[in-house]
Amino acid sequence: MFDRYYDELAVGDRREFAGVTITETHVVNFAGVTGDHFGLHMDAEYAKTTPFKQRIAHGLLVLSCGAGLIPLLPDRVIAFLGMDEVRFRAPCFFGDTVHPVMEVLEKKDKAPGGVVTLKERIINQRDEVVVSARINIWVGARPPVQASA
Repeated sequence: MFDRYYDELAVGDRREFAGVTITETHVVNFAGVTGDHFGLHMDAEYAKTTPFKQRIAHGLLVLSCGAGLIPLLPDRVIAFLGMDEVRFRAPCFFGDTVHPVMEVLEKKDKAPGGVVTLKERIINQRDEVVVSARINIWVGARPPVQASA
């Protein structure tokens, strides 16, 4: 979505993006950065006692990986304004491959460009929605065409 300018986006536009396989390395590194060493993510023996029966990736890790898979071109994104309705809908197991799907829900003019509200779903290889959210991004306007001399 964010390889386009504000005027190039329309309500109803939908795009799927490339995926990434979530590995133990992702989870261990995320735990190290955030300090979240909860047993469900880090302790295989503890995780066996949970309803998941195995370790799962941090929901915020999956959300972050989804964000990293979306192309961001210069001058397109001015600012990330926030997220609403974030839901962790299904576990993401080590070895799952996830990819984001986005749909434009709303556009509001805001110079230079406008605020785009998106529905994001991060989907695994079993076609299950793992994470969903509404995202607000301030998207830039197309630069004016320079008149040639």
